[in-house]
Amino acid sequence: MLADLLQVSVRTVRRWNRAGLLPAKSEIMQIPHFDFTSLTTAKQLAGWMLQGVTVSSMQLQIEALRKRIGSDAALDELPIQVDGQQLIIQDGDQYLEWSGQLRLEFESSAESIGSDEPATVKFVRPEPRDKALAPELQEELSMEAMIEQAIIAEDADDLETAVRWYRSVQTVHGLNADVCFQIAELLYRSGDVSGARERYFTALEIEPELLEARANLGCVLLECQQTDLAIAAFEGALAQYPDYADVHFHLAHALEELGEANRAVQHWQRFLELAPTSPWAEEAQHRLKDHALEHIPLHFGDADTIHHK
Repeated sequence: MLADLLQVSVRTVRRWNRAGLLPAKSEIMQIPHFDFTSLTTAKQLAGWMLQGVTVSSMQLQIEALRKRIGSDAALDELPIQVDGQQLIIQDGDQYLEWSGQLRLEFESSAESIGSDEPATVKFVRPEPRDKALAPELQEELSMEAMIEQAIIAEDADDLETAVRWYRSVQTVHGLNADVCFQIAELLYRSGDVSGARERYFTALEIEPELLEARANLGCVLLECQQTDLAIAAFEGALAQYPDYADVHFHLAHALEELGEANRAVQHWQRFLELAPTSPWAEEAQHRLKDHALEHIPLHFGDADTIHHK
C-alpha cells in the first residue's frame, strides 16, 4: 500500500526497510507495518532516488553525516538536502558533505559576476563503493558480503547478476528461505513467472511460516491461471494471519474470477475494515456496490398497479 501511495515498486520499499532507512513501526510475521510518519520519510527517500541517489549511496552518506554531527535523530528530522547525487547536511551555519567537505558560498565568481545568485563551491568526494565484485570471487566472501553484492547489482537494475549472486549464496552456504524469496522476486521482475512460482514454493518448503512468500505465491498462481491453487495459498496465508489486508483483497479477486462473488463479498468487506484508507479501497467499494445492485430484489404488485406505474 505504501508503494502504491508513492508510485514506487514494493521491492523499493522493502529495500529501504532492509537498509534501515525506513524503520517499520511494527513487524508481524516478518512483514513490516508502517505509519503516517513513515510516509513522510518514504516521500523523502523517493525524492532522492528520483535525483539518482542509490540506496547503497544513501546508506553510506547518511551514516557518515550522522557521525559528522553526532545525531541519531530520525531521518525526517535531519536537515538534509540533496544536490545531484550528494546529500548535504546543515550543521549550524555550515553545510557538510558526507565526506566532511564544506559547501561554501561566496559573492562572486566567473559565472556569478553581475548576478544576485551566490555561487556554490563543490568539492570532489570519494565515490561510494557500489561496484559489484565478480561472482567468481564468491568462495572468498561471507554470506553477508555475497548478499550485499546481490543488492548492489539489484540497485543498478542488473537483475541477472543479482540472481547469479543469490544462487551463488545457496551454492556456497546452502538453501535459505529468504534467499529463495529474493530470487523469486527477481525472477518475477525479469518476466520469469514460472521460475518465480517454483522459488516461492521452495521458500515455503524450507520455512512454512514465511507469510509474505505464501501471499506472493498466491498472486503468481493467479497470474498463471491456477485460480484454485491461488485461492488455497491465500486462504493458507489468512489462516496464519487473519488480518492481512492485502490477502483479503487478492482473495476477493480470485473468488470473483472463479465465479464465487458471494464468497468474495466477505473479503471485500474485511479488506475495507482493515484498510479503509488504502489506495485499493475505492475498487473494493465499487465491487461491493456492483454486488449489491445485482442482488436488489424486485417487488411487483398486481397487474393494475404495474400498469398505473
